[in-house]
Amino acid sequence: MESGLLTHCGSQRCSMQQLLTIPEPEKTNSYTPLNHYDLAFNTQKIATDLLTGFSFAGDNYALSTDGQKMFGVITYHKQDENDLKVAIGIRNSYDRSMSAGLVVGSAVLVCDNLMFAGDVKVMRKHQGPTMHEDLQDQIVMAIYKSQHQFTKLSEDARHMRDIPLSRMEKYEYLGVLTGEGVLSPTQSTKAFKEVLEPAHEEFKSGSLWAAYNCATEALKSSPVQEIIKRHQQLHHLTRTLFLN
Repeated sequence: MESGLLTHCGSQRCSMQQLLTIPEPEKTNSYTPLNHYDLAFNTQKIATDLLTGFSFAGDNYALSTDGQKMFGVITYHKQDENDLKVAIGIRNSYDRSMSAGLVVGSAVLVCDNLMFAGDVKVMRKHQGPTMHEDLQDQIVMAIYKSQHQFTKLSEDARHMRDIPLSRMEKYEYLGVLTGEGVLSPTQSTKAFKEVLEPAHEEFKSGSLWAAYNCATEALKSSPVQEIIKRHQQLHHLTRTLFLN
């Protein structure tokens, strides 16, 4: 899955194996390191074991310039429904600049556009002798809890496909998203352009689903620290306007 999550602030994409090239800092009385590779590998293994009916779809990782920060996205697709995917975002640091974290979201992807809603988040400071065990337990629980969201989001996507929107109604919808701060002015311009000149076949239909994906296409440029929040806002506002 290609997304705007991973290349920001000078970070560079890498493979999971390349995470092993960054030396892990030593443990101290106040700091318990978590290996970049171990977090990625263990998260993928847990997800593969727990996500019944889903298959591994791909993973991407990135490291900050000095290798002290790691970000990753691991995706799975539902075997009997091609447009439903699960996105698992992970992060870690060796320089104590941020806690180890994980977010699990149901993601309906069309041309690599993410639909995040009902995300389950885990954050754990690099402290304490049981830090690794505690974090692993939280990851298991987060992935387990998130599964009940998947069916609902798939239903939302199907309903969006059935709601007709004219071009003028699409403009009004995108205008509300811009006015509410979901889309920045630059992203709004991108979304409006997608309505006029669709980059993908899915964007051409006269439906809410097409307009929604014009918005998610524009949201690809969101900063990494805001992208999940923006998708949550998009989905919540869309549900309020059309699905409730």
